[in-house]
Amino acid sequence: MKRNIWIPIALAVLLAAPSCKKDEETSTNKPSLYGLDFNLPSFGRVGDTFVMTPTGVMTSDGKESGHLTYKWKLSGGEYQETERFTFTAEEDGSYTVTCLVLDDDDNYYSSTASHTIDIIDPTLGNTIANIGITPREDHFVDPRGDREEENTYYYMTAGDLEWMRNNLAWTGAGVPYQMAEVTSYLLGRYYTWDEAMTACPDGWRLPTDEEWAVFGDDAGALMADALFHDKKMWEFWPQVNLTNKSRMSVIPSGYAIIGPTTPSFNRMSEYAAFWTATESEEDSSMARYRYMNAKTPQVMMTYGDKKTLALSVRCVK
Repeated sequence: MKRNIWIPIALAVLLAAPSCKKDEETSTNKPSLYGLDFNLPSFGRVGDTFVMTPTGVMTSDGKESGHLTYKWKLSGGEYQETERFTFTAEEDGSYTVTCLVLDDDDNYYSSTASHTIDIIDPTLGNTIANIGITPREDHFVDPRGDREEENTYYYMTAGDLEWMRNNLAWTGAGVPYQMAEVTSYLLGRYYTWDEAMTACPDGWRLPTDEEWAVFGDDAGALMADALFHDKKMWEFWPQVNLTNKSRMSVIPSGYAIIGPTTPSFNRMSEYAAFWTATESEEDSSMARYRYMNAKTPQVMMTYGDKKTLALSVRCVK
């Protein structure tokens, strides 16, 4: 009796096997959509509106894909179907936009593309917080800028000089981080030495290496434990105690290398580096700069090429 039951079951399995294999091959060999992309800058300002249009969709088998449907979502929200996607940044923060493309006839696998944008509020203490500066402290507005809140510099007295406590952001020279203008007012701009020598506001100038010595060699005393979108800017290394006792409020903006086409930006979250007005006595193409490293507790000095290295600037008077 058991034998009579087993034979029909075995035959059913054998008969079904080719059908399963065919379905598996059909699924595996289904071509795909690929190449989907859209434009979204890396940085924007609170209040900016962004419009995205999908481009570049192709099929893996080279055939026409027929009618396509696009769906979009913002930072983990629900997908909405639309050809073009628009959003206005009402608050600062990091936002991810995802686009999904589907073939209406289901002849192709779908494809997605995502880009992230950091929305910046240049107002003191918003996007970058915990820098040790408050709006009530001594400050002035550089008349060369269009927006007062983005051209306000805080200063203090150290030794015989008044020192800027935030990085120079004058847009008449230098380059902004990742070539995004809005970053100037948070990180400052990156200037070659020749630019740094003439970029300070009227009545201010670039300090010498000897004048930087007033702060000593304790790097942590110059470094602020700053937050960018609530995340620590300086990489954590126990060797460096970030006290900001000097009140210089240094943040790790890194440096730029000026290349033949576009600048490259390096060591964000690891380094802060500032030009001095002191030239090399041995090589006229070089000048001194002071820098702080997240891994080292001392302020260090070295030389850099005047034309290819671009650094942050603090002005004095």
